[in-house]
Amino acid sequence: MLRERGFTVELAPHVLNREGYLAGPDAVRLRDLQDALDDPGVDTLWFARGGYGTTRLLGHLTAEHLSRNSKLLVGFSDATALFAWASRLPNARCFYAPSVQELAREGVCHLPSLWEALRGETVSIPAEGPAEHAGPFPVAGGCLTICSVSVGTSWEPEVEGRWLLLEDVGEPLYRIDRMLTHLAQAGWFKRCAGVLLGGFTGLGEGETYDGVADRTAHLLPPGTPLLTRLPVGHMKGKHTLPLCGTAAWNGEALIVEQ
Repeated sequence: MLRERGFTVELAPHVLNREGYLAGPDAVRLRDLQDALDDPGVDTLWFARGGYGTTRLLGHLTAEHLSRNSKLLVGFSDATALFAWASRLPNARCFYAPSVQELAREGVCHLPSLWEALRGETVSIPAEGPAEHAGPFPVAGGCLTICSVSVGTSWEPEVEGRWLLLEDVGEPLYRIDRMLTHLAQAGWFKRCAGVLLGGFTGLGEGETYDGVADRTAHLLPPGTPLLTRLPVGHMKGKHTLPLCGTAAWNGEALIVEQ
């Protein structure tokens, strides 16, 4: 699919490796990732899958070449960790977008928003939210679990004055509550400009998305914009949300300008 759209595709040497719950040993995955970051001929790094174990690599990555060469990082889920690591680098751009293995699976991805984002165009993402307009603000965040474990680390993302995107999969409401409370106690909700709630699929039996939205709203300072039901993250029909540029809520959709 990517080649048909004119992309030159190169697979990392060990992309099909397996080692238990990881896609190969840390040293091998680190070498593939670092080589791609350092290669001036590579302009986009696209996660094949979610990227579990990415946090294990961050302390060993170097950004020397990334500081000189522009790179686009594409993925979601555990890719959130790499996005947070790269967010302070001037030449890094990140898309919260489908992984490669999802692209040809019917109904999994909203491909128009992906191609628009890759062309550098404005992306419009439907959501539910207040009648008042909000933004434009930059966007940070991603998978709630990864955001939660970033607190206190060297790669904790900057959320001051930004939309905070949160989404997750397979977490019961009590665990989501724990992670949201953690972020609140760490000051994230006081510092962010607003919250974007993407997909929260695979909740516990009898639990609903409204429970996640209600708990989030309870933790936010009064007047903080909260947008819900963004089709972003671990869900079918996922849209692409560029984490570069700015996003504004117009009362009907989140408009992302790169």
